Amino acid sequence: MDPLNKLYIEITTQCNLRCQMCVQRTWNTAASEMSLDTFRRLMDQVHELPAPPIIHFGGYGEPTFHPNFLDMVRLAKATGARVEMTTNGTLLSPEIAEVLLDLELNRLVVSIDGVTPRSYGDIRVNGSLQQVTTNLRQLFRLKMRHGGRHSEPKVEIAFVAMKSNAADLAELPRLATRVGAWNVKVSNVIPHTPEMEREILYEHSLTACTYRASRWTVDMSLPKFDWDVHTLSALEGVARSRASLTLLHHSLSARNDYCQFVQEGYAVVRSDGQVSPCLSLLHNHPEYIRGRRKQVTHHSFGSITTSSLRAIWESPTYIAFREKLRVFPYSPCTTCGGCERFPFNYEDCSENTFPTCGGCLWAQGFVECP
Repeated sequence: MDPLNKLYIEITTQCNLRCQMCVQRTWNTAASEMSLDTFRRLMDQVHELPAPPIIHFGGYGEPTFHPNFLDMVRLAKATGARVEMTTNGTLLSPEIAEVLLDLELNRLVVSIDGVTPRSYGDIRVNGSLQQVTTNLRQLFRLKMRHGGRHSEPKVEIAFVAMKSNAADLAELPRLATRVGAWNVKVSNVIPHTPEMEREILYEHSLTACTYRASRWTVDMSLPKFDWDVHTLSALEGVARSRASLTLLHHSLSARNDYCQFVQEGYAVVRSDGQVSPCLSLLHNHPEYIRGRRKQVTHHSFGSITTSSLRAIWESPTYIAFREKLRVFPYSPCTTCGGCERFPFNYEDCSENTFPTCGGCLWAQGFVECP
């Protein structure tokens, strides 16, 4: 039996911001919260697993907005698991930071999509970059008192790249240094509206997906270069050539037909207790790919309110789904011009049935999970 290595838990869909690219802008349903009793039930079920998975507080809401958030972190740590969270950082007050340090939170991912007050505010509506950076610097000072700059939680910045903030990418490392972050992870935007589709940075890359390894794909290894006017245009041409690129033995090519959630043993629990295989299938939502609207329908393998997490993870249907994802027999819907089956994830032209994953931007390497 493949192990459950990481468990994302969406404790709330409420948020204090109104980000331009957020899927919640397309929702017409009321916000929901996981009750403390339901969370306790879930932690009891984590205790029943052969080994505790990493517990990551994240989903489509702001974890610190939940009134019982700190109690939930305390319960999660009591399972013996490593505990992480994704946050917008606006509510990370010194008081909350102190408690998180005392609870030994292991990893803190902070979403920052602009390095200036203007670029940040244009995207993260109702947010303040100054507030976030102040909170993170205060956390860094507290960490220095607790155990030094390398103590936990390790702070990571998550940046959603789009045309309107691409110019900020060069300043991200300096911002990370100023706030005590050790890593920056850049992901592309998922366009949930036609307006956001005009913001994507991968329009041409959608048609360059290879989908499956080919013996006709040339391997090309690159040494160190000066990144200047003499090399950048040439390297751009190399990158567009569809060769399989490596730089000092590290692959630079896109990873296609790879579901990180399945391959690395992840699962997601929604705020109402439903267990989904990935963040993409956690909620109903629209996506726009190559000018066409696709309605992604939520999929669950059970609820922790009526079954156990272990029973759901080890159920024959969930096992079969994971085995299928490892083969990835789905149609290449992100690069295809589209057919009558494209607008939904019910079935594809390779006769796969719900949920079909050929149109998943995560699996084609455009989007990364924290």
